[in-house]
Amino acid sequence: MALCSKTKVELPKVGVIVRRRGKYRTVYKVTRTFRNSLGQPTNERITIGILDEESGMLIPNDNYWKHYGDTNIELLPAYDSVRSVGASFLIGNIFKSLGVTDILERCLGTERAKLSLTAALYMAARGNIFEHVLDFCEGFTLHERPLSSQSASKLFASITYDERMAFFKAWASRNTQGAYLAYDVTSLSSYAEGIQDTEWGYNRDRERLAQLNLGCYLSQESGLPIFYVTYPGSIVDKSHLSYMMAYNSELGIVGVGFVMDKGFCTTNNIRYMKGNGLDFVIGVEIGHKATRGAVDTVREGITSMRNRTTQGIYARSVRGTFYGAYTTMHVYHDTGLAERQRRDLFRTVESWEEKLTQLKQLTIREAKRYRAYFTIDLAKDGSFTYKRNYDKIDTAALNNGYFCILTNTCMNSSEVLDVYRRKDMLEKGFDDLKNHIDMRRMHTHTTATTDGKLFLAFIALIAVSELQAKLKKMMREKSWSKDSVIAELEKIKVVYASDNRRLMNPITKTQRLIIESFALTVDDLRAYVANAYDG
Repeated sequence: MALCSKTKVELPKVGVIVRRRGKYRTVYKVTRTFRNSLGQPTNERITIGILDEESGMLIPNDNYWKHYGDTNIELLPAYDSVRSVGASFLIGNIFKSLGVTDILERCLGTERAKLSLTAALYMAARGNIFEHVLDFCEGFTLHERPLSSQSASKLFASITYDERMAFFKAWASRNTQGAYLAYDVTSLSSYAEGIQDTEWGYNRDRERLAQLNLGCYLSQESGLPIFYVTYPGSIVDKSHLSYMMAYNSELGIVGVGFVMDKGFCTTNNIRYMKGNGLDFVIGVEIGHKATRGAVDTVREGITSMRNRTTQGIYARSVRGTFYGAYTTMHVYHDTGLAERQRRDLFRTVESWEEKLTQLKQLTIREAKRYRAYFTIDLAKDGSFTYKRNYDKIDTAALNNGYFCILTNTCMNSSEVLDVYRRKDMLEKGFDDLKNHIDMRRMHTHTTATTDGKLFLAFIALIAVSELQAKLKKMMREKSWSKDSVIAELEKIKVVYASDNRRLMNPITKTQRLIIESFALTVDDLRAYVANAYDG
């Protein structure tokens, strides 16, 4: 059982036995008393920690929190210790202000909620590897529940599906009123063979590993993740959409629209959303026959000033039947994008031509590839002649700068484009989940621990997303990453001296600005430090 040596609690008054084992005095909780077969009194007991000889207090292990966690026992930091408190202070307050703390306590109970918040705090600050979580608790937290790698695994496995869904229902009710939800999918890899949904499939990170897929909603209004679900890694994203949206009624998600990229645009998905009265804004493939027809309909005159939406982007809309449903196709032409794509195309043609000048022979397969932009006369012996096919080059360039968005809403082209562009927040959230929280690989071995760990990674992602939203301007100006923000906060240190004084180093201007961005003050920080000791 792991001990948190810098955390002490009052020794329980009754029901414990203290016995010396080697250099330490071990404290046991008596769980049952009885007489043995000889009629002699005896008992069953478990260790709950060791006795600190100097203070007479208990240094608790995991068993202590299991049996005494719901009592109002103070946590007292050890004397002569230094702790970095800024990150735990801020992230803890993010959880409280967003209502995460209250919801977790209702769903998991007080003690497991506190342990879960410690785990989420650790993931937001340090990532996915829990080997050093106890060191983190001893050096970077004050009154948060201590956690070890072993107790973390038990915590993950203890969180049930019903408890997770209870959280999602309460969380969605706070964050989906009148909002558009972005939906996307990412994949998480694993070496383990004991995780139910890990299967081989298209791996977005190009890793030769089995994976599970994670579909997630994110509120475009708050920038916060709302809900996720996992499914087997071999299932293609576009075929899972209807199963994801089947959770909407259970979660109480109504009256919102959904924003997705073109990977989800299929006839079945469009018909499903239209048939279920769901508003959607979804990208479409420019090469689709119906899309090309819509572009051809509005191509002439699209760059007229009357069609200008924003600088360099023009749009017109077409009403009709697309992907099996009567909807609106918004056709956009980005003049800057068109020029970049045209330059890329011409560079490709010139690069291929340079390669052709150096070749003496071509295979039939190679000739087929080069015929995309060249007329190739191929002899039986593989020798060839070539020349540019300008008609094919012009055809390839015809739709440069065009992109299309399909919707069943009444928004104009400018509004649709604004909503669609903001879906990128979810891609940034996935990047945070995989890189900042380090969930690219799960480092779990069973389905139960994987499910619980993913859930607490989702809780950590809420804090990281709020951090990004509130500090976006400062991070851009200082070229800071989220790791830089955490590192700056962790410079805020508290020293617990042997005379029972708590000394906090002065707060810098930058640290104060970070704290104030979340409607907090230095006095709030001082109160946090004081409450950690005084209760």
